[in-house]
Amino acid sequence: MAPRIPFPALDRENVRPYQAIRFLSLRHDVDLVTFGGGGIEWDARRRLRRFCPRVQILPMQSRTVTPASARHVFTTQPLAVSRYESRDLMERLDALNETNRYDLIYVYSASMAPYGRAFPMTPKILDLVEVTSLRWIEYGSRRAFPASAVFRREGNRLMHLETQAVADYQRVLLASQTEAEVLRGLTPGTQRIVPLKTPAPPHAPLIRRASGVPTMLFAGHLDHQPNRDALKTFAKRVFPRIRDHYPDAVLRVAGRNPPDEIRQLALRPGIFLDDRPADLRELYSTAWVAVVPHRVSRGVRNEILEALTFGVPTVVSREAFVGIDALPGTDLMVADDDEEMVRTIEDLFADPQSRERLGFRARRAMLNNYSHWSIALRLEEIVEAAVRENLMPTA
Repeated sequence: MAPRIPFPALDRENVRPYQAIRFLSLRHDVDLVTFGGGGIEWDARRRLRRFCPRVQILPMQSRTVTPASARHVFTTQPLAVSRYESRDLMERLDALNETNRYDLIYVYSASMAPYGRAFPMTPKILDLVEVTSLRWIEYGSRRAFPASAVFRREGNRLMHLETQAVADYQRVLLASQTEAEVLRGLTPGTQRIVPLKTPAPPHAPLIRRASGVPTMLFAGHLDHQPNRDALKTFAKRVFPRIRDHYPDAVLRVAGRNPPDEIRQLALRPGIFLDDRPADLRELYSTAWVAVVPHRVSRGVRNEILEALTFGVPTVVSREAFVGIDALPGTDLMVADDDEEMVRTIEDLFADPQSRERLGFRARRAMLNNYSHWSIALRLEEIVEAAVRENLMPTA
């Protein structure tokens, strides 16, 4: 079960669920149940049936739920769960449980966690990816009242869901050892929390065609709060200082659904917005440096994995570096503050050979540390352990 169709496969948000389906299909029959939308259902169904005998795509209800809405204030559910609440899906899952004998239920993301109760007697795995609750609580610490209270409330609701999942699911997966340790700290004594890396995006190496001017690339979904916060901070505090020394420097921003505040940023000199990037390969191939300047230290940033896989010199904040299996200073550059980020980017601008070496080592690190087959074997071990645990007799 997944909240969105895991397609296109190369979309950074789809790499993890798509590859999980592909890996599991090597030894198992996999049925997929998910929500659809955006007009990609036909192509997605055709591609995913290579791995899944049955693909059920339910229409996504056009329901907008915000943390401060009246509907959300008077419920106890997290926002992520309310957004994907569907009586139709629950009825279909009940029917599947009655007509099929599944060996395992694999649920992707916290938003789908409550649907596991449709299969009370079947072992289940929940892929949380990250401990999202602490991110919301950190947002709250950065906001003034009443926004701070709204964010903390959402964080506490998510934390209850995440800790309850450890009791309800045979295994709970996180995308890094760091995230796994965070959840273990919230649920001490459990053996059900397991780290599982996100596979490297299956990108071929790029033919580098560096732009004629110093070019930085920021790529990410712009309707995602951490990305918006990172971009605004970088554009206002770091980019102008780089332009002081490199007046022709360019910041290219690539991402879907930019809000008005991001469109306003793109009116500044040297900042260019592409809100419908057809091919990120072209943008990465011309970038001198990829930047990931996030200020919230939660989760594994898929933007970093993508940039490293493309073999692009990458500069990240210390907060963004959490959970990444790569060597700072060797595979990528990590900056502790704005001053260090400015200096690191300018040093790379001034030294083409350093950029070339850093890009080569970045791709090598991804191939070595995020190998598809090693992750596929680890996932199979996790599946077998979850099934065995469910079959063990209780005292």
